[in-house]
Amino acid sequence: MLNAKQVLVTIGTPCSMSAVGSTETHRALVNRDPRAIGFAAADAGLAFTDPHSPAASPRFLDADGQPLAVADIEARWGAGLRANMGIRQIGRERMADHVQTDIAAPLPHDLEAAQLRKLAGIRFEDIRGSSLKDMFGLFDDDIRVGPSLQTQLFIYAGLGALAALPAPLSQLLPEPHRFRVAAACAFHGVESVAHWQLGMQPRSERVPDKASDKFAFRLAGALASHGPGLINAMLSPAFNLSRVMRNPALLDELRQPGTVLRRVPQTPLTSMGACASATIALCEIAPQMVLDYPGHTRPEMVLWTGADAALRPDFTVLEAFGVGAMMSREKLDAANANRAEHEKRLVSEALAPFDVDAQGTVVGNAGSGLLVTTLDFALRNFLDITSVIVGWGQSGETGGKGHFAGVGFGGENALITSLQMAHDGHGYGVQDFGHLVAHATGTRTNSKTDLSTTHTARVAAAEAQGWKGRLPDMTVGAPKAIGDGHSMGETGLKAAGEAIQYVLGNTTVGIPTLRRPDPDLGEPAAFFKLSADPVPGNADGGVLSATQGFGGYDGAMAMRAATPEALGRYTFDDRKVLDAYLERWETVRRERVEREAQTRRTLAFPRLMAELHRWPGAQG
Repeated sequence: MLNAKQVLVTIGTPCSMSAVGSTETHRALVNRDPRAIGFAAADAGLAFTDPHSPAASPRFLDADGQPLAVADIEARWGAGLRANMGIRQIGRERMADHVQTDIAAPLPHDLEAAQLRKLAGIRFEDIRGSSLKDMFGLFDDDIRVGPSLQTQLFIYAGLGALAALPAPLSQLLPEPHRFRVAAACAFHGVESVAHWQLGMQPRSERVPDKASDKFAFRLAGALASHGPGLINAMLSPAFNLSRVMRNPALLDELRQPGTVLRRVPQTPLTSMGACASATIALCEIAPQMVLDYPGHTRPEMVLWTGADAALRPDFTVLEAFGVGAMMSREKLDAANANRAEHEKRLVSEALAPFDVDAQGTVVGNAGSGLLVTTLDFALRNFLDITSVIVGWGQSGETGGKGHFAGVGFGGENALITSLQMAHDGHGYGVQDFGHLVAHATGTRTNSKTDLSTTHTARVAAAEAQGWKGRLPDMTVGAPKAIGDGHSMGETGLKAAGEAIQYVLGNTTVGIPTLRRPDPDLGEPAAFFKLSADPVPGNADGGVLSATQGFGGYDGAMAMRAATPEALGRYTFDDRKVLDAYLERWETVRRERVEREAQTRRTLAFPRLMAELHRWPGAQG
């Protein structure tokens, strides 16, 4: 059996922001909790969540810090909040004239305009007044040179994931070169590119400040690597360039006791694999974390993050996808024709995977972040292990070459590899995975390939493993259908978040827009339980998730619940480490749940996380 140093685990739960709102808004919607409207009000800046209230009993406050009942929030702002979150119809004045559909899933409320920077605490004035002040130039309030929306999502979600840690990262991992960001996106920071034409050099700037050459800021902001790089920079030891040039001896503080390596994190890994980007990023970083090779420096802690903001600046990406793949008002009207009023679909229900109404996908903006480390590191540092990653795989495919849309054949290799890794390395058979978090884009073609690919992979793995008899049925979840839309490169991380909730024993999303299952799903559908109801979790279960992307980019992963029995099946250099962890685990988890809730209910928590967890620089 594998050594604990070769086993990857997730720490805590993902921090996210999507069309329905923040992590807590999303979870409340999945659980059909009426307090979801309170969290939505907090996302919009209309109310606040008391950071000192228990995780399970959140309290809401008004601008004066006075208690605010959920019923009052509902009465004052409920209708307006719902109209500005999730999948919705977009005003034509915000869209390029030639875009043919007006249904999309941008961030809710005014987050894309200003509120997200406030929630993240990364406005110019916020950074200038913090310990990150040497970086203030990177957070200009001018939208042309400030962080793009995609970068803001990376910062909000990526740094928010650090709330799972019980102590500063710099204490848990004194050696920065053992840390790495693994990031994913399907698109670069699209809206930044539009700003290049506004004047690149000081002599041609059409703004009052003609002394500064800001082209470098614009160029950096347009790179797909800008968001992951900025996370890295915010956490890295601070060495002011001007100060170091005046006093080169300060660089002696980059020396690291016990090694010739310097005190800097590893370079961020940025993966772009269409809609499978996040899953492929995990597939790329995972081997690096378990590889034992002379001279190789394994990252011991990885911040796995993904973000896309493809709808900016004017929703033109909807035109690029083509009307055939997109949900539109015309398609929705056609589906609703001749139906009774109570049977008609709302715009918010337009993305309908596995349903006869699955006529197109809905693009959304989103970001997520999650911590991944080895079982050995988690046990030694008493980090709350929320799942065991027992398999991962990626694959290309054949067929589908006419439109390059990633709906060909052979992509099941990603899932087959995941299942074989789980079996050969961890001792879990194909029957040990009872839930599927589907890619579920909302097209009838993808609904079929979701089930047929998974079924084919399970059959192949069962044959290899000697499994006899009928495969057990799997429940199915479709995170996009809760209102997030298709968040492109981030979507694999959103799936991982639902998978973690499932193996924690918590309620997870089903297929909320399902009404009439598509009769053309074929024979594989008999092996899956499709339901609009939320899916009860299984604290001793297993999950598969698979993502498909344009160009034949396919990624998959297999996760199992972290239980004492599950952790005990591996070998340890010192078994007492596991025993000590199990003795404290209940307390470790309770504290992590409260810490994540309190952190994510605190205004500007991403910046506060960076200040808390960054490694000390030249002068502290």
